[in-house]
Amino acid sequence: TKMKKRKLMSLLLVLAMAVGLVSGCGVGSKEEAGETSEQEESGAKNTVVYGTPTAPAGTFNPVIAFMGTDNRVDELVYASLLQTKPDGSLEGYLAEDYQVDGNTITFTVRDGVKWQDGEDFTMDDIVFTLESVAKTDDDFSKVSSIAGAQEFKDGTADSISGLTVSGNKITMELSETYAPSLTQVGTLGIIPKHIWEEVPFEEWEENTELLNNPVGCGPYQIAEYNPGESVEFTAFEDFFDGKPAIDNFVIKVVNADAIVAELTSGNIDFVDVKELNSTEVDELEEEGFTRYSIADEMYQYISFNMRLPIFQDKNLRQAMTYTIDREAILANIVEGRGTLLNAPFIPGGWADPDVSELNTYDYNEEKAIELLEESGWTDADGDGIRENADGEKLQFTLRCSNDSKTREKAVLYVKECLAKVGIDVEVSVEEDGVMAEDCIYNHNYEMYALNCYFGEDPDPYFWWHSDSASDEPGTASFNFGSYKNDLVDANIIAGQQTMDQEERSALYLDVAKQINEDAPMIFLYVQNREIMCNSNLEGFDPGTFNLFYNVANWTFAE
Repeated sequence: TKMKKRKLMSLLLVLAMAVGLVSGCGVGSKEEAGETSEQEESGAKNTVVYGTPTAPAGTFNPVIAFMGTDNRVDELVYASLLQTKPDGSLEGYLAEDYQVDGNTITFTVRDGVKWQDGEDFTMDDIVFTLESVAKTDDDFSKVSSIAGAQEFKDGTADSISGLTVSGNKITMELSETYAPSLTQVGTLGIIPKHIWEEVPFEEWEENTELLNNPVGCGPYQIAEYNPGESVEFTAFEDFFDGKPAIDNFVIKVVNADAIVAELTSGNIDFVDVKELNSTEVDELEEEGFTRYSIADEMYQYISFNMRLPIFQDKNLRQAMTYTIDREAILANIVEGRGTLLNAPFIPGGWADPDVSELNTYDYNEEKAIELLEESGWTDADGDGIRENADGEKLQFTLRCSNDSKTREKAVLYVKECLAKVGIDVEVSVEEDGVMAEDCIYNHNYEMYALNCYFGEDPDPYFWWHSDSASDEPGTASFNFGSYKNDLVDANIIAGQQTMDQEERSALYLDVAKQINEDAPMIFLYVQNREIMCNSNLEGFDPGTFNLFYNVANWTFAE
């Protein structure tokens, strides 16, 4: 469907912008941002401004939003049953409490919640939201484990049988234990049934009037949306957790090159500075801005297309990994502001394996040459490029997305490293959306470099299970290189089927060790996500998956 195509494309094709990885900056004058001269005279700053280089698309409905900046807007306007704390754990938000008992999850919802149009929040709003998510194609997985969700999606049932409401409690029966359910359902923004039920679901995406003027029950409501420029918010007086302390919030779009100027001129209060160099960040710190460093929610990688017979050779994949001095990339290109990765789990997260459990593929040219020769790759004709007995040469095109200068530099260094052992790589830097569509949908590549997201729950099914691989051109493969391993598949499924975090951690260690051994992609690095902030902003406590945590309680020191 068109909706599925747009959302999937944006999830993985506009990767630098999606799922919360908005870097950012920019806004106009303080007066534009909603400050009155009276406020300025009193010295009580009453507008907080977040900058982003990425304009929102205006799809301000969390069920169908597909751009990272739209997600940021939705986090202010809407509320979810639970929210993610900076350490990655969950706490109550709309739900004052929740219980997990086997395959049953029960949320106890607060009393007295109001929508921003004055209507009362009801339990039907939650059911309606979950049923709406079930109608989507790519987000259906978030609710698919609820009993009866598949029948509802298929149209053989007119409701999801596993959802039961009793007073202020909603109970969710799972058709089988599925560990990520709590996070996936708990962090969904709840939408108002009384507004969206009036519009046929297939027409939601076209209803610009409703999408641009959303009604939520979160801490801020939209006062003005200026496409391509800004979204201005005012505090919601009846927010269930108390009216936000800061009256106005602005998300403003500015050219990424203007980050430093906008911050130092006081036009923005906080901004992602991951793409700035160390000197610029250090200078901002010296000028009195506060630096926050949190784990980024994406990692950089180079994918091998394992659909091609040449990349079925594990020796070749391992050799190419050994050949790349990743420590040098981290030190010189990422400027030490990051972490090397050896398996697909977020550094510092509860599923992150201890480094001692994995092969760190330290730079080892001799080991690489040994592996290449073991597989029959020699340079018999002396042209500097290795070939096999059939004359097939180790010559590849490495396609690289153009949305990160840091990644581009890393990939050009990779080319140099590989040349030293007789592997010839041509780097093709391309527009990110075009390249990602061709690689992820059409599988038309030998090697490519892009970024991949960690989820709030570390379940690796979406990226690493055989069922997430597609070899059919035109069908997206989120298991990018079409990696298939029965043991990995079994451990991923077992990890979904227990709610015990220690059991899951042990299973994910086995997943990590096998993927690390098989080397189906070259894991490069996870950059630190650094945010520079006005030092007078108090209560700002960003987390990897919740930039605006506790936003209603932020204040400015006088």
